[in-house]
Amino acid sequence: MLSSILVFCLSIWLIRVLFFPHDDPKPEVDTLTPQPQPLPANGHGIAHPWVLHAGQPAVMNNTPHVPPSLSTDNSRSSGNLSLTAILPVTSQSVTDLHYRLRSLLGTSASLSHVVLLSSQSLHAKIRHVLRTILSEEDENEVVISVSQWPERLALGEALIQAAGQAGTDWVLLADEEGLEHFNAETRNILLLNTPPRISSPTGPRGVDSDLTCLTPSLTSQRAAYLVPPLVLPVSLLPPIKSIDLDKPWPALGNYVSRSGSTSSGGQVIGSSNGSLEWCTTYVPNSRPVTPLLVDYSAELSVLVAQDTNATSSNETGSFLLVAHAPEAGYLVPLVCELVQQGHYATFLVLEGTGHSIPLSGLASYSEECRAVIHHVPTSSYAEDMQHELINYVPRDLDVLISALQEDKPVFQLVAHLAENATQGLLSMVRIPKEDLPYCDWLSAVDLEGWKNWHSAQIELSVITDNRPQSLERLLTSLTNARYFGDQVNMRINIEQTADPETLRIVTQYRWGHGSVFPHHRIVHAGLMTAVVESWYPKNNDTYGLLLEDDVEVSPLFYAWAKLSLLRYRYGKAENRRPNLFGISLYQQRNVELHPDGRRLFDASSTLKTAGLAHANTPYLSQVPCSWGALYFPEHWREFHGYLSMRLNASVWPPPPEDIVVPDVRSNRWTRSWKRYFIELVFLRGYVMLYPNYAGYTSLSTNHLEIGSHVHDIPVETYLRKKKLFNVPLMPLPRASTGDAASAALPSTGLLELPDARLPSWDALPMLDLLGAISNETTILQHGRDRRTELTGCDGIPTRANDVRELLCIH
Repeated sequence: MLSSILVFCLSIWLIRVLFFPHDDPKPEVDTLTPQPQPLPANGHGIAHPWVLHAGQPAVMNNTPHVPPSLSTDNSRSSGNLSLTAILPVTSQSVTDLHYRLRSLLGTSASLSHVVLLSSQSLHAKIRHVLRTILSEEDENEVVISVSQWPERLALGEALIQAAGQAGTDWVLLADEEGLEHFNAETRNILLLNTPPRISSPTGPRGVDSDLTCLTPSLTSQRAAYLVPPLVLPVSLLPPIKSIDLDKPWPALGNYVSRSGSTSSGGQVIGSSNGSLEWCTTYVPNSRPVTPLLVDYSAELSVLVAQDTNATSSNETGSFLLVAHAPEAGYLVPLVCELVQQGHYATFLVLEGTGHSIPLSGLASYSEECRAVIHHVPTSSYAEDMQHELINYVPRDLDVLISALQEDKPVFQLVAHLAENATQGLLSMVRIPKEDLPYCDWLSAVDLEGWKNWHSAQIELSVITDNRPQSLERLLTSLTNARYFGDQVNMRINIEQTADPETLRIVTQYRWGHGSVFPHHRIVHAGLMTAVVESWYPKNNDTYGLLLEDDVEVSPLFYAWAKLSLLRYRYGKAENRRPNLFGISLYQQRNVELHPDGRRLFDASSTLKTAGLAHANTPYLSQVPCSWGALYFPEHWREFHGYLSMRLNASVWPPPPEDIVVPDVRSNRWTRSWKRYFIELVFLRGYVMLYPNYAGYTSLSTNHLEIGSHVHDIPVETYLRKKKLFNVPLMPLPRASTGDAASAALPSTGLLELPDARLPSWDALPMLDLLGAISNETTILQHGRDRRTELTGCDGIPTRANDVRELLCIH
């Protein structure tokens, strides 16, 4: 009998120890942690990676509670924000707890801990649910704790108090409904799959200062305070003593607005779960929310791309991309690249009635860059679309990239909404449908480049005389090139001696990308005057691309010029230099300035011999190119001034033997404009950017036609000489003939560069006039020393592009 009583007492004691381990008023926490279990010996059954730890107390003080087996330096969240989710469980919601947890587990790389907040009377039911989940889950890395809900506290205060114990960067405060009824975009925001724009409380339910419940959208709105579900940094949580027991959420919003940098209690963003009950529950005296009721028949796919592994940057931008479904696949790689760079990108894929959206191709891309595809039914591309589109236009948008036709209502609507949302501070880029297959190079444009997309105006200047076949070949190559939606004006400079066929070609030529201005001389000028006077900059954002008629351009020449301009003229400040005077389309095959004659030149071999890691990197050279090159306004204007003084002995007496640059072959080029440009370049220490693709692949080539510099010579000699200058042109890649939405974007070859982008300025190799490796300091010093020898003026010129100061003319 005594032994039976002892056994009974011992059993009661064991039950108490295992399931009711203490009488301490501190909340009880049951913790599930990942722990590998061996498979049964026969290889059958499920190996559960979870073990239930009962009775682990949480310390309710200012020291954050870190559950067992949960390190605050969680390796699985390396590079991501860490997140704790607190889910209250009531007697009404415990029956659906299984589904509530399903909406959390395995859905976030940031989520490391789930705290189930409940009264002690529900712990047994909760344990049963958790054991059921264990029997079904193959693998998960989230710790689950069961914490006691103090009876004296209402839901709001209990949640905020529990949040203060989180050992993570951020905490998600849910209500008993969890996240199950919210759409994927809203869940991604709350679970930090979409990186937060600012460190502020964020969620789909917020209240304005006049007690208006805000209608959520993908455009963030400031709120006086938020109610669950919401996510916020743990650092913004107030001391528990400062929380108003009757109004915990307004108190939290007030504390955040006073202590943060946003002067608001949080931001409302996401989508409603269709229920309006939350408003009357949390804000009894609120003004009602009016839902958007629209009947739509077509489809709008919204691809919102966010990468939790994106590199964080202080230069984060907000992008909106818009395209019709058949062309969407061409822009998805750009969306993914923008996200990978740390930007925020929203992609609207529009689909008209009677068409289906080829989601398979989009989905494969979205998986790679952690994009989320969201479908919204729409009716028409005019008034009815506005209610939906306005939800997807970020308020702080930086760049709109559109593949829509400019004259179509949907483009005008999107552009109108975007401009209104940004108060006009928006860079709007439109890529024509036919250019989309060749836009892989856009991924190498940085944020400053995108913002300055329309700042630069490239103007084409064609110089021709009496070579009609050469002119026609050049104009045809210009017509076949891609201009990516830019307006490009053209000037055709015709020498007085031009033949009738040349004049006919100019008269009949049609140019579809801007204006054409033919200029015919009535007095013969010669090549030097014809080139120098062929273009003059209107301002410091106009650039002249000079093309003699024996030149032919690649279809991608404009992309190379635009990409280089956006990098080195309009990109980051550290990549801009005043001594860059232009961009060559042509790759040098010869160095022509050695005093003893022309020498073959291979930039790749030169750089490889010098020990550079990337032999095919673009490089800087002091040699100006005359076979297809873009010249910068300040330097071309300075060149005009230099020539005016250099050729006027009464203003600047010529130096001894008329030599400015010693020991170069160009001193014998008496009728060449390049001779004088080389002088200016040498004195100033200027450089030009050159391409350096494999096999001399270039964006222009020279056909070495008979003319001012090439006279009648034997055919064999001419062909041998021509071979020295002719280089292969970069062709357009073959675009896919299949479905663009699922087709891979073809490679143009423009990004065959170090790290698939143009190098930073400091990483560009620099060559002198003779093709030898040099550096910026040496080149500048050589020019200053020679200036002192020629003018007697010491010191460094202080006024940029001032020819009088350069030549010491007072």
